Amino acid sequence: MIAEKRSSEDTFFFTYHKQSGYIGFICAMLVVVVLESVAVSFLLYNWSPLLHWIHLVLANISFVYLIIDLRLVVKNPIILTNNTLFIKIGLRPQTTIPIDNIKEILSGHIHYEEDKKNKEVLDLSLLGFDEPTFEAILHEPIKHGKNKTISRIFFTIDNKHDFLQKISLKQKGHPF
Repeated sequence: MIAEKRSSEDTFFFTYHKQSGYIGFICAMLVVVVLESVAVSFLLYNWSPLLHWIHLVLANISFVYLIIDLRLVVKNPIILTNNTLFIKIGLRPQTTIPIDNIKEILSGHIHYEEDKKNKEVLDLSLLGFDEPTFEAILHEPIKHGKNKTISRIFFTIDNKHDFLQKISLKQKGHPF
C-alpha cells in the first residue's frame, strides 16, 4: 500500500506507521493497561469499591482509545491528490494542505528538536521519539484545530523517495 495509484484522479496513498515501531509500542501499552487495571482494581476494591469502578471505567476507556488510534493509524494513509495533501494521523485532527501553499519540503537533516516546541509548528510524528522524515514549510499559515495557526509541519512517511518524487513533480506543475 505504499504509494499505490488508486483512481483516475491520480491519488496516491503513503503509509507512515510501518517503520516507526508504533504497532509494537501500542501493543505493549495495551498489555500494561490490562495488567495495571487488574492489579490496581484488586487493591482498590478492598479499599473503596467506588474508586475501583471509576478506575475500571477509565482503564477501559484508555484501552479502547489505544485500539481505535492504532486501527486508524494503520487504515488511514497520507493522501496526495492533484492539488491537496491530506495528513490524518490516528485520532488527531486532519490537516489539509493545498499543494500550491507548500513552499518547500525538507528531508534529511531537519531541525526537529529545536523547532518542535514552536507554536507555529505542527508535529505529526507518531511517537515523538523518532525524528520525522519531512518538514513542510508553507507559503501562508493555515488553521489547525480551533485556534492554532501553523506555518510548518513535521511528518513521517515510510517510502520517502517515492513521496518526494511525486510531490516535487506536482509542485513543478506536472501531472502524476
